Amino acid sequence: MKRVDFKRVPMVMRDGSMGELDYRMQLQSIMREPTDPREGITIEEMRRSIRVLDALEAYNDGCELEDADFEHLVQKVKNTRFIFVSKELIQFVDDVTGA
Repeated sequence: MKRVDFKRVPMVMRDGSMGELDYRMQLQSIMREPTDPREGITIEEMRRSIRVLDALEAYNDGCELEDADFEHLVQKVKNTRFIFVSKELIQFVDDVTGA
């Protein structure tokens, strides 16, 4: 089992304004997207992602994931393409993946 904490950190947004990076919301968004958007999502990836989404939605401050579910989450987080440069996004990826 691996634990993922749901942090909320201040973040400078793409337009320079201040915002917040909500780890749980970011993870939910990542899990809803296919690993390869050009190829779409297989039913197997969909099932695995739904298992993780269910765990993310069940808790408020963090969640425990089975090893296979955690590895799926890590794979998807590492493959995510962000639309701007941010130290907070780097910290998010490092925190989630254990880098």
